[in-house]
Amino acid sequence: MSEKRYLLIVIINLLIFNHAISQSDPPSKVLFVGNSYTYFWNLPQNVALMAEAEDLNIITMQSTAGGSHWGHHWRGERDLLTKEILNKGAYDAVVLQNHSMSAFNRVDSLMYFGQAIAEIINNKGAKIYLYETWSREWDPYMIETIKMVYNELAVKLNAQVVPVGQTWQRAIQLRPDISLYDEDGSHPSSLGTYLTACVFYGVFTGKSPVGLPNRLSTKDANGEKLYINIQSSESALFCQKVAEEIINKNID
Repeated sequence: MSEKRYLLIVIINLLIFNHAISQSDPPSKVLFVGNSYTYFWNLPQNVALMAEAEDLNIITMQSTAGGSHWGHHWRGERDLLTKEILNKGAYDAVVLQNHSMSAFNRVDSLMYFGQAIAEIINNKGAKIYLYETWSREWDPYMIETIKMVYNELAVKLNAQVVPVGQTWQRAIQLRPDISLYDEDGSHPSSLGTYLTACVFYGVFTGKSPVGLPNRLSTKDANGEKLYINIQSSESALFCQKVAEEIINKNID
């Protein structure tokens, strides 16, 4: 891809992002379509509980399978029922998260199945969010390719990129000691998921994540308190501020 074409894609996507973030109400029911990058440490529930803490009602659901990419979702493999769920049309927003390596070894597949799934979503009148994933721990330069590919797809779909990967990059720049990764250097730790949820909260609501609780809890089937995520006040505030910075950078 030429540099001029990439810059044009970035500019167009920033205009889409700016328009979308300025629109009125946050989504009320969101489906997360993805894999373990979504279900590790219960990302959808983290987002819903952050919204609840600010008296906002965002119901989150998921269609996920470990190691899956959008082709698996489209073909109904790995016991995925994503197409059937989408065709019910019960969501006003859908988050699409592809395999973390698809921007490198499955770009044609990413574009093809991204557009195929998006057609169903558009027919049901829901908004599309693209979950920009992060670099592997051992190669921080991966984010540049990931960002480029997701920006290009966002233009094709008239979708909004959720700049999670860029937020991780900035957090690591500011605090190289921060533990965003699981031991495998790929999946998120509980702190990585908290940071990711802060980005989604800010994008969905148009509000600053600064001031969100550092402990996110709900109740189990017996009505007992169930903690979904617990971070120190200092780590939580750091995540909130970095998420705010990158979101604002993408809409300036």
